Amino acid sequence: MEERRGQDPDPCYLREFDARIVERGPDYVVLDQTAFYAEGGGQPTDTGVVRWPGEEARVLRVQKDKGVIKHVVDRMPAVDEVRGIIDWDRRYAHMRFHTSQHLMSGVVWRIFGARTVGNQLYTDHARVDFQPANFTPEDLQRIEAECNGVVGAAQDVRIFEEDRVVVDRKIGDRSLLDLIPVSIRRLRVIQVGDADYCPCGGTHLRNSSEIGGINILEKRSKGKETDRIVYELRPRA
Repeated sequence: MEERRGQDPDPCYLREFDARIVERGPDYVVLDQTAFYAEGGGQPTDTGVVRWPGEEARVLRVQKDKGVIKHVVDRMPAVDEVRGIIDWDRRYAHMRFHTSQHLMSGVVWRIFGARTVGNQLYTDHARVDFQPANFTPEDLQRIEAECNGVVGAAQDVRIFEEDRVVVDRKIGDRSLLDLIPVSIRRLRVIQVGDADYCPCGGTHLRNSSEIGGINILEKRSKGKETDRIVYELRPRA
């Protein structure tokens, strides 16, 4: 999916769309446009349905293969013109966890100078790996409190593009920018208020208040100077 903030409707919040099938595989279809998110960057795939008059096929998984977005379906649509409908509860849960992960990563970098070296999101919890890190219980309490302060401040979440050299200058060692192909000269950036600024291709909230709140569940050591924080989200007020 192509996501840009400032559009109406906002692509991250788009639940339904019309499309035309341009390619059919053994168990997948390619659409001329899509709002489904293809798994990647620690964020799971969207699911949902593609519907046509009187019938529908379930979208089980969405993957990007050499730039082509493939929608894996449980049955092949009988027509070319379809309506895509995203499982919104699943999508929105991923958005809340993804934005909260950016928030936590920004807070930990600012306070402890630890980079995010891995993350995985689910619908009911998330995990983030930090390095170098050896967090104490007091550190975890501070991280949680700092994150929830930003949630309570209801800060806007911006999505925009910037030149790669500008992003590199702003973040320095904060992000693993070298993992992004050097041929990509403009990067999609997520900015969570004053807490985080980082390139990302995922779906995100409009405002930090939508996170609800962060509850850190545990810390696990994942090897030399690497700590994993596992957390859940509080319900929205």
